[in-house]
Order: sequence, then structure tokens, then C-alpha cells
Amino acid sequence: MQENGKYLYGIVGAVDGLDFGKIGIAEEEVYAIRYGDIAAVVSDHPLCKIQPLRQNLKPHHEVIKEVNKGYTIIPMTFGHIAKDTDDILQVLKNNFSIIFQELKRLENKVEMGLRIFWDVDNVFEYFLKKDRELENYRDRIFGKASKPTDDEKLELGMLFGQKVNEEREQHTNKVLKALRHCIVDVRINKPSDEKMMLNAAFLLERDKGKEYEEGVYRVANLFDGHFTFDYNGPWAPYNFIELRLRA
Repeated sequence: MQENGKYLYGIVGAVDGLDFGKIGIAEEEVYAIRYGDIAAVVSDHPLCKIQPLRQNLKPHHEVIKEVNKGYTIIPMTFGHIAKDTDDILQVLKNNFSIIFQELKRLENKVEMGLRIFWDVDNVFEYFLKKDRELENYRDRIFGKASKPTDDEKLELGMLFGQKVNEEREQHTNKVLKALRHCIVDVRINKPSDEKMMLNAAFLLERDKGKEYEEGVYRVANLFDGHFTFDYNGPWAPYNFIELRLRA
């Protein structure tokens, strides 16, 4: 029979009797292993490499989401399995001070995500219509008798990228100015595609959710119909963890 280890979802402030039922990976019971004023959120799992498949990833994130509803949690990345309870306690002991400080820093705070997209069929054509410099350069290199050189096409691409980044910066500043009254911190992440204007994560006090939501609606009214908004959360503060554990 394969030996069971402890799958680690995250770390919370010490709680007694933490039990979220059988919501863990493979529908195992999720419970806490306590060391002093901190505790690891775990479930039993065989001591083997765990595959990043949907049936494993989904409960990993669902457990963190469920715990985050009532506790400040430092979420762990997917796939951490300790040999036994003693190994978990050793990790908590070796890192007690930095874990405790991080939990205090993030106490009663949650993460909210905000993504803004250009809602257009073609971003390049959209910028051509609104930027005379970009349009003139495009017409100049494609309007001559000979085909554009590689250098000319590269220059056009660089000019387009510059215009996109300038508008991203302009609109990002507009968003930050409108939301600064209700946020504690912000992380601007790299856009995942050309149509993404903003990919931001905001850290805010747990009780500021309604105020943040109202702020997002006010921000949306500052934009025209060429943009769509996608805001989500609350999440555990994934983007704001400043913690490196010693094994």
C-alpha cells in the first residue's frame, strides 16, 4: 500500500478545529497542522509526483479560494507534498518568523484582478484610424512603386508598438488615479496578448470590496465603446506574496 504524505495548499494564522470537509485533491479531507501561531492547510495524498491535470488543479485552487473566504492565507504553488506531519512542522518552524510577518502584512487583505481589452477586430487598424503619424508612415512605405524593405516594415512595427505602449501607459494612469483611494498596492502584469490594454492585480482591505467595485464602474465610464472590462476576485493575494520558504 502506497504511503500517504501531506499535500500543502497554503499557510494561515493559527486556528483551532479548521476543517473544510472533503474538498481537497481526490476529495480528501482538508485540515490544518498547527505550529504556534501559524498553521498549514493540508490534505492527505500519496507520496508520488502529482500531475498538473484539471482534476488536480481545480481542487487545489478551490481549497485556497474557500479558505480565503474566512482567513488570510499565503497560497502555495501547485504540487507541494511533504512526507508527513513532522516535515510540515519542520517547515513551519524553520520559517516561522517570516511567515508570521507576511501573514501580518497581508492580514484581512484580498486580491482583485482587473483586465481591460481593446474591443476591436484589429488593433493595428484601430490605431491607424486614430494616429496620423502611424497612418502616414504606413501609406508612405506601402504607397511607393517598390515593396517595403524589411527595415521599413520593422520600423512600422516599432512605431505601432510605441503607440500601443503610450496608450497603455496613459489609460493605466487613469485607472490608478481613479482607484487609488480604495487600494493598498498594485501589480501591473505583462499583457498576455495584443488586445489586452491592462492586466492588473490590486491589493485591498477585505471590507473595501464594494468600494472597489463602484470605483471600477466609475473608471469604465471614462472609456468609450472600444474597450471592455473584466474584473474578478476576491482572491488570495497571489501577486503580493513576498516570501521564500526554506525547505
